[in-house]
Amino acid sequence: MWARHVLAPLDQIAAYVPRCGEILDVGCGYGLFSNALALEEPRRSVVALDPAGPKVAAGRRAGRSLPNVRYLQGTIDAARGGSFDAITVLDVLYLLPPAEKRYLLACCRELLKPGGVLLLKTNDTRPRWKFLVTWLQEAIMTRSGLTLGRGLHFYSEAQHRALLCDLGFEVQVVRLDGWWPYPHLLFICRPAGGGQRREGGS
Repeated sequence: MWARHVLAPLDQIAAYVPRCGEILDVGCGYGLFSNALALEEPRRSVVALDPAGPKVAAGRRAGRSLPNVRYLQGTIDAARGGSFDAITVLDVLYLLPPAEKRYLLACCRELLKPGGVLLLKTNDTRPRWKFLVTWLQEAIMTRSGLTLGRGLHFYSEAQHRALLCDLGFEVQVVRLDGWWPYPHLLFICRPAGGGQRREGGS
């Protein structure tokens, strides 16, 4: 969790999360970001979701004093039936093959309230040296079993943008590289026209 805090610009991402409403954090891991969102603003109601049972248990223990965060173990399907003002997906997509990326993002589109926002944090494939640092680190994490995934499936900024637009999102991209040796990107995604469209998750 300490490494996650140091290596990812979580504070910058949190600034784009609405101050109140229903928030879904997909792939929450040990709950560092989920608990931080709940602690920062009691008007947020945070649902933290991850497929790894031990990580969910650790996040739940860390957030046990926070009445506005709850944890679910499972994939995006475990959140079906919910409706959220914001959904955050931080450093998850690179672990999913293309069809699963699309399914996850389509489900997020369906789960958003009209006017809601999807905040997708991922990495670009440029500059090349930063991408190689990221790839090496994630290869170690996945091969050691510390991160669940089905190989590494990185997309470029252009590929992410094309996928999101195809699913009906209007997209703004913010670079969060700063001094980090990682090509951090934040995609701020809103349903085009403010409406909802069901695809891939119906």
